[in-house]
Amino acid sequence: MDILKAFTGAEVDSINSIKNLCSLKGIKPYIVGGAVRDAILGNKIKDIDICVEGDPNVILNELRNLKQCEYHSRFQTASLAFKNGVVIDLIRCRKEYYCRDGALPDVFPSHIHEDLYRRDFTVNALAYDIEEKKIIDIYGGMVDLKNKVLRKIHSGSYSEDPTRIFRAVKYAVRYNFKLKDEDEIKACIEKNVLDLVSSDRIIKEIYLLCCEDDWIRNICLCADLKIFDVDKNKLWSDSLNSSISEICGCTTVDVKILRLFYSLKDEKYAKILAKNSILNGKLRNTIDYFNKNSSEIVKSLMNIMDNCRLYILLRKIDVYGLLLLSWNYKLRYKIYNYVYNLCNYRSSLNGENIVSAGVKDGKSIGRILKLVNRVELNTGIKCGQKFLTENLGENI
Repeated sequence: MDILKAFTGAEVDSINSIKNLCSLKGIKPYIVGGAVRDAILGNKIKDIDICVEGDPNVILNELRNLKQCEYHSRFQTASLAFKNGVVIDLIRCRKEYYCRDGALPDVFPSHIHEDLYRRDFTVNALAYDIEEKKIIDIYGGMVDLKNKVLRKIHSGSYSEDPTRIFRAVKYAVRYNFKLKDEDEIKACIEKNVLDLVSSDRIIKEIYLLCCEDDWIRNICLCADLKIFDVDKNKLWSDSLNSSISEICGCTTVDVKILRLFYSLKDEKYAKILAKNSILNGKLRNTIDYFNKNSSEIVKSLMNIMDNCRLYILLRKIDVYGLLLLSWNYKLRYKIYNYVYNLCNYRSSLNGENIVSAGVKDGKSIGRILKLVNRVELNTGIKCGQKFLTENLGENI
């Protein structure tokens, strides 16, 4: 089976240049993982990984048409960017050893069979021998692709690396595969295997789930597997919220993460979303702030009936907080009003104007500014100069 027909001409040229050099050096090259899976399924190939049974460094200096090359000596891997725009990761075949469940593995050079054994699922443990143009399928991945089944390679897989649970969710949803290991995953979650890995590793996987097009199904499947508890009704957005997110300049993935936080009924994962180094700092700070103050903020907003008080409260809230509050149907039109009508408000008066009118006392200046702001925000009429000329003495 020649899967290279699924690759572009530029990709085939780059793959062949690696193959030819490997042949000269007596090193066997294999296309592995997702590229093989997607080529067989007829999907667009996103990432090309080539495993070699030897140190890839021996061919790097002789590869032509390279734009950039980054070699990582610890794992003997290289990230190659070719001048034709093709990007390939060149990886030494390796085996992994886990000193304990949930730990990052120690790695050792090996051959293709042991390299495939370390992978997560049978459909991802396929290799393509570039020289002999044949598929290597040790664990029944081809049958599972045909039957649309996702299953682990070996027992203990989810305890060994609990983040595979999130990847099981991602692939099951992306390819609409039956999750063969559902009961085993639930049993592992009941044993709290995810507590064995760091918050950063968990958030990285959740972030990748939210990068998927069908991210809501990902989150719902996580809930069904009891990874965390969510209010599924809160996951769905509407056009109003979309317009506010665009005005606020939030990225798509950040909005999805925030939506997940909004829907969570799981205090543990709400805290994990706030305490990690994966998400951007402003988003984490907003999640942390609302974890601690959400009830108080919502209560205050519910009681506000005028624009001035609304402006004073919401100007302290960042764009993520505004978006989060807009998903509360009891508050959304107050947030809408602030975002579209109030947030860019600038008073028609400043301290210099008032001083030039003869007022020197700081407290009096402050009272005048507050009064003018209240009138202008609540009426929409700029009245600063009129106030100075007609009402200054009376209102001070």
